[in-house]
Amino acid sequence: MALYVGAVKIDYLRVPGFPVEQFLRDLMLDPEVGLDEDDREDDEYWDGGSNGGNAFYEFDQEGMNKRANGWASQRNLGSSERDALLAWVNNLPYREDYIILHLNA
Repeated sequence: MALYVGAVKIDYLRVPGFPVEQFLRDLMLDPEVGLDEDDREDDEYWDGGSNGGNAFYEFDQEGMNKRANGWASQRNLGSSERDALLAWVNNLPYREDYIILHLNA
């Protein structure tokens, strides 16, 4: 069996303020985030939600769109704010429809 080792590099993305910043802050604190995307519940870095420390979460593009749309609906965002949020989510640097986000506040 082959062993594959990769180096991880974090490229911090520009967060354009509201509504994207608030969406990401809420995403980081959501206790449901991280539990349905992976099977590593034992690993402290993959537990659901974060207390504001380092959090790494894997998302697929469809799942991120659903989360962003749901969040926008819950917050009753106007169409321009919803469009800005979804445009940011859709333009994330997905690899084969997946992305791992590092969130830290």
